Amino acid sequence: MASWGSIVIGQVVKRGVVRTDTVKVRCLRLKLDTYLNKYFNSRKHYWAIEKEDKCEIGDIILIERLPKKLTPLVSHEIKHHVFKLGSVVDPVTGKRCRATEFIDEAARELEVQQIEETAKQAS
Repeated sequence: MASWGSIVIGQVVKRGVVRTDTVKVRCLRLKLDTYLNKYFNSRKHYWAIEKEDKCEIGDIILIERLPKKLTPLVSHEIKHHVFKLGSVVDPVTGKRCRATEFIDEAARELEVQQIEETAKQAS
């Protein structure tokens, strides 16, 4: 069994300033309070390196522990980009959705064309 922190899923909260190929990832873990017999969230932050520069703040990613730390802070690497912020796709149907309704792609394309036409007319 893998130990806690070897493969975790989390949300990108910050990009590195000095090393722009690193991101700070917030991962949640449920901890049991034995007195209340209830689980509570506990946050843990990891610095992860990304090979491609495609992560943005708010994205959900899967990270994996490196065999050896790159720096004293960077201990993980991005394994998979799970969800992009603002681009919600239903995993069953594969359709894009907004709140609880599916987005009609034909109507969306028509709306984009109308916006482009009004922008051309305005300029």
